[in-house]
Amino acid sequence: MRKRTPSSRAAFLATVLGLIVSGPLLAKGTKKFLDSDAAKEADEPQKFLPDYGKLVEGNDADWVFFPTGSLKAKKKVVLKPFQSNAVETHAVDARHAAEYSPDFLKKWLTKQGFEVVESGGDMVVEGNVFNAWEPSGGARFFGGWMANPGCGQEVILKSPTGEVLGFVRHKSRGSTIKDAVENGLEEIAKAIAAGK
Repeated sequence: MRKRTPSSRAAFLATVLGLIVSGPLLAKGTKKFLDSDAAKEADEPQKFLPDYGKLVEGNDADWVFFPTGSLKAKKKVVLKPFQSNAVETHAVDARHAAEYSPDFLKKWLTKQGFEVVESGGDMVVEGNVFNAWEPSGGARFFGGWMANPGCGQEVILKSPTGEVLGFVRHKSRGSTIKDAVENGLEEIAKAIAAGK
Protein backbone atom coordinates (compact mmCIF):
# COMPACT_ATOMS: atom_id res chain seq x y z
CA MET A 1 0.00 0.00 0.00
CA ARG A 2 1.28 3.42 -1.01
CA LYS A 3 1.98 5.82 1.82
CA ARG A 4 0.38 9.26 1.49
CA THR A 5 2.55 12.28 2.12
CA PRO A 6 1.14 15.33 3.91
CA SER A 7 0.93 17.23 0.59
CA SER A 8 -0.89 14.39 -1.18
CA ARG A 9 -3.34 14.12 1.74
CA ALA A 10 -3.99 17.87 1.56
CA ALA A 11 -4.59 17.66 -2.19
CA PHE A 12 -6.93 14.70 -1.72
CA LEU A 13 -8.90 16.47 1.03
CA ALA A 14 -9.12 19.66 -1.04
CA THR A 15 -10.54 17.67 -3.97
CA VAL A 16 -13.11 15.90 -1.79
CA LEU A 17 -14.11 19.15 -0.09
CA GLY A 18 -14.42 20.83 -3.49
CA LEU A 19 -16.77 18.11 -4.70
CA ILE A 20 -18.89 18.32 -1.56
CA VAL A 21 -19.21 22.11 -1.75
CA SER A 22 -19.66 22.46 -5.51
CA GLY A 23 -22.02 19.51 -5.98
CA PRO A 24 -25.16 21.34 -4.79
CA LEU A 25 -24.11 24.49 -6.64
CA LEU A 26 -23.83 22.60 -9.91
CA ALA A 27 -27.26 21.01 -9.49
CA LYS A 28 -29.13 24.27 -10.22
CA GLY A 29 -28.31 26.75 -12.92
CA THR A 30 -26.68 24.31 -15.31
CA LYS A 31 -29.76 23.47 -17.37
CA LYS A 32 -30.14 25.92 -20.25
CA PHE A 33 -33.51 27.32 -21.30
CA LEU A 34 -32.89 26.66 -25.00
CA ASP A 35 -32.40 22.94 -24.23
CA SER A 36 -35.69 22.71 -22.30
CA ASP A 37 -39.22 21.74 -23.31
CA ALA A 38 -40.30 25.27 -22.31
CA ALA A 39 -38.27 26.70 -25.20
CA LYS A 40 -40.24 24.58 -27.66
CA GLU A 41 -43.70 26.00 -26.84
CA ALA A 42 -44.96 27.31 -30.18
CA ASP A 43 -47.47 29.72 -28.61
CA GLU A 44 -44.97 31.40 -26.26
CA PRO A 45 -42.90 34.06 -28.05
CA GLN A 46 -39.20 34.51 -27.35
CA LYS A 47 -38.84 38.07 -28.60
CA PHE A 48 -38.58 40.25 -25.48
CA LEU A 49 -35.43 39.29 -23.58
CA PRO A 50 -32.05 40.24 -25.08
CA ASP A 51 -30.61 36.69 -25.24
CA TYR A 52 -32.62 33.55 -24.41
CA GLY A 53 -29.43 31.51 -24.74
CA LYS A 54 -28.11 32.98 -21.48
CA LEU A 55 -31.07 31.80 -19.37
CA VAL A 56 -30.35 28.97 -16.94
CA GLU A 57 -32.61 27.15 -14.50
CA GLY A 58 -33.27 29.35 -11.47
CA ASN A 59 -34.03 28.69 -7.81
CA ASP A 60 -37.25 30.68 -7.35
CA ALA A 61 -38.10 31.64 -10.93
CA ASP A 62 -37.95 29.12 -13.79
CA TRP A 63 -35.21 30.74 -15.91
CA VAL A 64 -32.74 33.46 -14.91
CA PHE A 65 -29.65 35.35 -16.00
CA PHE A 66 -27.80 37.37 -13.34
CA PRO A 67 -24.19 37.93 -14.46
CA THR A 68 -23.20 39.60 -11.15
CA GLY A 69 -25.54 37.76 -8.78
CA SER A 70 -27.99 39.44 -6.42
CA LEU A 71 -29.35 42.85 -7.28
CA LYS A 72 -30.31 43.57 -3.66
CA ALA A 73 -27.81 46.48 -3.58
CA LYS A 74 -29.96 48.29 -6.14
CA LYS A 75 -32.23 49.76 -3.48
CA LYS A 76 -34.43 52.06 -5.60
CA VAL A 77 -36.34 50.59 -8.53
CA VAL A 78 -38.27 52.24 -11.35
CA LEU A 79 -41.04 50.02 -12.77
CA LYS A 80 -42.03 50.56 -16.39
CA PRO A 81 -45.48 49.48 -17.66
CA PHE A 82 -45.57 45.86 -18.78
CA GLN A 83 -46.19 45.00 -22.40
CA SER A 84 -47.54 41.82 -23.94
CA ASN A 85 -46.39 39.93 -27.00
CA ALA A 86 -48.67 36.89 -26.54
CA VAL A 87 -49.96 35.11 -29.62
CA GLU A 88 -53.42 36.09 -30.85
CA THR A 89 -55.31 33.30 -29.08
CA HIS A 90 -54.00 34.51 -25.70
CA ALA A 91 -53.70 38.23 -26.48
CA VAL A 92 -56.71 39.55 -24.54
CA ASP A 93 -55.89 37.71 -21.31
CA ALA A 94 -52.20 38.61 -21.64
CA ARG A 95 -52.97 42.31 -22.16
CA HIS A 96 -55.07 42.34 -18.99
CA ALA A 97 -52.33 40.50 -17.11
CA ALA A 98 -49.80 43.10 -18.31
CA GLU A 99 -52.01 45.91 -16.99
CA TYR A 100 -51.95 44.76 -13.37
CA SER A 101 -48.45 43.26 -13.34
CA PRO A 102 -46.60 46.42 -12.18
CA ASP A 103 -48.75 46.74 -9.04
CA PHE A 104 -48.06 43.14 -8.03
CA LEU A 105 -44.35 43.44 -8.80
CA LYS A 106 -44.18 46.62 -6.72
CA LYS A 107 -45.75 44.75 -3.78
CA TRP A 108 -43.31 41.84 -3.97
CA LEU A 109 -40.19 43.94 -4.64
CA THR A 110 -41.08 46.02 -1.57
CA LYS A 111 -41.31 42.82 0.50
CA GLN A 112 -37.80 41.93 -0.73
CA GLY A 113 -36.45 45.26 0.58
CA PHE A 114 -36.53 47.36 -2.59
CA GLU A 115 -38.13 50.81 -2.79
CA VAL A 116 -40.18 51.48 -5.93
CA VAL A 117 -39.75 55.08 -7.12
CA GLU A 118 -41.11 57.11 -10.05
CA SER A 119 -37.66 58.20 -11.26
CA GLY A 120 -34.01 58.32 -10.26
CA GLY A 121 -33.75 54.66 -9.31
CA ASP A 122 -30.67 52.42 -9.19
CA MET A 123 -32.43 49.89 -11.43
CA VAL A 124 -35.14 49.98 -14.09
CA VAL A 125 -37.47 47.00 -14.58
CA GLU A 126 -39.21 46.38 -17.91
CA GLY A 127 -41.76 43.57 -18.11
CA ASN A 128 -43.62 41.46 -20.62
CA VAL A 129 -46.44 38.92 -20.49
CA PHE A 130 -45.76 36.29 -23.14
CA ASN A 131 -48.79 34.14 -22.33
CA ALA A 132 -51.90 34.06 -20.11
CA TRP A 133 -54.50 31.33 -20.25
CA GLU A 134 -57.59 29.79 -18.76
CA PRO A 135 -57.68 25.98 -18.95
CA SER A 136 -59.84 24.32 -21.56
CA GLY A 137 -63.01 22.49 -20.51
CA GLY A 138 -61.41 19.03 -20.40
CA ALA A 139 -58.48 20.14 -18.24
CA ARG A 140 -60.84 21.92 -15.86
CA PHE A 141 -63.03 18.80 -15.64
CA PHE A 142 -60.20 16.40 -14.80
CA GLY A 143 -58.53 18.72 -12.27
CA GLY A 144 -54.91 18.80 -11.20
CA TRP A 145 -52.19 21.22 -12.29
CA MET A 146 -53.61 21.69 -15.78
CA ALA A 147 -56.96 22.84 -14.35
CA ASN A 148 -55.48 26.11 -13.08
CA PRO A 149 -55.17 29.33 -15.06
CA GLY A 150 -51.63 30.46 -15.74
CA CYS A 151 -49.38 33.29 -16.86
CA GLY A 152 -45.93 33.60 -18.39
CA GLN A 153 -43.87 36.68 -17.52
CA GLU A 154 -40.49 38.11 -18.36
CA VAL A 155 -38.55 41.00 -16.86
CA ILE A 156 -35.38 42.80 -17.91
CA LEU A 157 -33.39 44.58 -15.21
CA LYS A 158 -31.28 47.53 -16.36
CA SER A 159 -29.08 50.21 -14.88
CA PRO A 160 -30.22 53.84 -15.31
CA THR A 161 -27.84 54.05 -18.30
CA GLY A 162 -29.43 51.02 -20.00
CA GLU A 163 -26.85 48.34 -19.13
CA VAL A 164 -28.54 44.95 -18.72
CA LEU A 165 -28.14 43.71 -15.13
CA GLY A 166 -30.15 40.53 -15.60
CA PHE A 167 -33.38 39.02 -16.86
CA VAL A 168 -35.94 36.42 -15.84
CA ARG A 169 -38.58 34.24 -17.56
CA HIS A 170 -41.19 32.47 -15.43
CA LYS A 171 -44.54 30.68 -15.75
CA SER A 172 -46.93 30.25 -12.85
CA ARG A 173 -50.40 28.98 -12.00
CA GLY A 174 -53.16 30.28 -9.74
CA SER A 175 -56.88 30.09 -9.03
CA THR A 176 -57.39 32.89 -11.60
CA ILE A 177 -55.11 34.51 -14.17
CA LYS A 178 -54.73 37.47 -11.80
CA ASP A 179 -53.67 35.08 -9.02
CA ALA A 180 -51.20 33.41 -11.40
CA VAL A 181 -49.72 36.82 -12.24
CA GLU A 182 -49.22 37.64 -8.57
CA ASN A 183 -47.76 34.20 -7.80
CA GLY A 184 -45.30 34.52 -10.67
CA LEU A 185 -44.18 38.02 -9.76
CA GLU A 186 -43.58 36.96 -6.17
CA GLU A 187 -41.13 34.32 -7.43
CA ILE A 188 -39.52 36.79 -9.85
CA ALA A 189 -38.99 39.32 -7.02
CA LYS A 190 -37.33 36.60 -4.90
CA ALA A 191 -35.06 35.70 -7.82
CA ILE A 192 -34.06 39.35 -8.31
CA ALA A 193 -33.15 39.71 -4.64
CA ALA A 194 -31.23 36.41 -4.57
CA GLY A 195 -29.61 36.76 -8.00
CA LYS A 196 -30.27 33.13 -8.88
